[in-house]
Amino acid sequence: MPYAIVEDKIAEISPQYRGELLAFIDFLLYRQNNSIPADGAVQEAKPLAPRRKQIGRALGGFEEGFYMAPDFDAPLECFKEYM
Repeated sequence: MPYAIVEDKIAEISPQYRGELLAFIDFLLYRQNNSIPADGAVQEAKPLAPRRKQIGRALGGFEEGFYMAPDFDAPLECFKEYM
């Protein structure tokens, strides 16, 4: 497309919309530079590599229980001024 046609079209746009025109041009340049297709088609994702099985890790671990301090829910000293 000749630049004269583009310049004529830009001249027809009111000044309040020229900022949007510049933003759209930046958007098109971004798509071009990042190889995004013009039709917006989503590229097919590559299949993930199969996961390897983890070895040497036993399930469980809390069979004997765990300890929680009786004052676990008590407010901390450093936050008293905020309460």
